[in-house]
Amino acid sequence: MKTSRRLTMCSKSGCDSRKEPFRQLPSMPTLRLQGRWLDEAGFAIGMQVGVQVMRGRLVLETIGPKYAPEPDAKRARRSRAD
Repeated sequence: MKTSRRLTMCSKSGCDSRKEPFRQLPSMPTLRLQGRWLDEAGFAIGMQVGVQVMRGRLVLETIGPKYAPEPDAKRARRSRAD
């Protein structure tokens, strides 16, 4: 597994649908993480992630158990118990 990745910050803009007429909101920095490498690093689907924010640095850590089942599996278990 690669231990470092290089990503590019993007921008995302939107509109405030609560206002009439819709007001364009200023763009904001966006960072999207995706890929099998996240699972390999211990970030399973449905797991909560904590983010420590420091100037020029983000640290991501899993919260809770080392493995969390996917949301669909949780839903299936709940419906069987009913």
